Amino acid sequence: MGRVIFDENEKPLMRMTYQGVPDEAEWQKHIDVMSEWARRGDVYGVVIDAREVGRIPATLRRGIMDWITRDKQHLRANCAGGALVFASPLQQGLWTAISWVTPSPIPVKIFRELGPAEAWVRAQLEQKIAS
Repeated sequence: MGRVIFDENEKPLMRMTYQGVPDEAEWQKHIDVMSEWARRGDVYGVVIDAREVGRIPATLRRGIMDWITRDKQHLRANCAGGALVFASPLQQGLWTAISWVTPSPIPVKIFRELGPAEAWVRAQLEQKIAS
């Protein structure tokens, strides 16, 4: 069973790390945490390290699309951006499919390494905080 690790130690930069494929309960917990971040009313940005997640089943991907639809106003208001760190073109393709069906209300950029992903999110945060 996989899990999702959350790190808020450098707020407003939030981090999420997937380790393996989460079961439905862990997946729902991670959606609940993302929703809570979006609804806090604080500006934040997120780096999602999905290099170890593997292939997410369609039922779990649907949960992400439902969450984006449900919380898009909160995301638009509070989230400066999301950096997705993927290890494979397959992972990137799954995100592309999700974003075709449910376009992201925030800036999202795909990376292969954490350093550039974090730098991009920090720049997005600076812009959002300044506006």
